[in-house]
Amino acid sequence: MAATAVMTVRIEPELLAALKAKAKRDGRTVSAEVVQLIRKGVEPAPARTRSARTMGMFSEFEAPELDDLVELRRSFSRRLRPRAKKRS
Repeated sequence: MAATAVMTVRIEPELLAALKAKAKRDGRTVSAEVVQLIRKGVEPAPARTRSARTMGMFSEFEAPELDDLVELRRSFSRRLRPRAKKRS
């Protein structure tokens, strides 16, 4: 394991309680949760792939381009068409 350092932080009791709850939900120790949150905050965002941004409650997710979706749907249709004809 790489060398680590100890850091003391002052934190409001309500914020600490929320941090403990989040750590428990995520199956981490409070220390590991703090490291994860700091890492997420300081690391540069990964290079974005070619996709559209979504909005609202799904803003963190990436959506495919419309052309990619159309092509995917066509490929599914091409594969399903022979099966549908056999059942008719």
